Amino acid sequence: MKILQANVEYDNNLKQYTKKDGVLAFVLFGIMMLIYSILAVLQIKCEIIKENRMIVGCIIDALIIVITMLFIKSNKQNMDTIGLYKGKWKNSIIIGIILASFLFYTNCLSDLISGSHLIDLKEILKLLVYYLSGAVCEEIAFRGYIGTRIYGLIKKRWLAVTIVGFLFVLIHFPYRMIAYGMTLSDLAIKKFSWIIDLFITHLVLNFIYLKTNSLYGAIIPHWMSNLAYNIILK
Repeated sequence: MKILQANVEYDNNLKQYTKKDGVLAFVLFGIMMLIYSILAVLQIKCEIIKENRMIVGCIIDALIIVITMLFIKSNKQNMDTIGLYKGKWKNSIIIGIILASFLFYTNCLSDLISGSHLIDLKEILKLLVYYLSGAVCEEIAFRGYIGTRIYGLIKKRWLAVTIVGFLFVLIHFPYRMIAYGMTLSDLAIKKFSWIIDLFITHLVLNFIYLKTNSLYGAIIPHWMSNLAYNIILK
């Protein structure tokens, strides 16, 4: 089906990746799991880190972005291979804004119409930066790097997309299990709808990147979805 066909530049980029790139994709995933686990432990052990969770989170996001860039540069690859410079970026941004608007309505505006209230403006401004940082980090690492380099090992598109989706869900486990004392059962069974939501989110954002060869259409709704949900008083 034509609608499922990838952008030509996107497909051409995939053809250059080797088994080494595929292995490095899993290495980056492992590094991220370790970083998030250490962060969770530090938040439990160190009060100052817990009190400055958003600042520390932005620092961690920046660290992961730098590590991803180093992976790219070490293999003498270009930054456009993670959808930041080339591609149909205008189309990507338009699609991203449309999707972000829908998510803002469902996650925030509909609640406001129903009588809910926003949190303090100062906190909203902090969350603007915090969730933008997280969205840029996760999109660069997952859709941009892991989601493309994995083709060095797995050539079948939808198998690769499914596996990366599973990894995207899994990356959210260590922090919650350690920082919040949640068990695997808590996350895998009691939070099953959350898992499905994460996986569907991955499919949608990956599809936008696949069709436009640009990450911006994935970053914008990712950012807005997390932000809109968290600026409403619960």
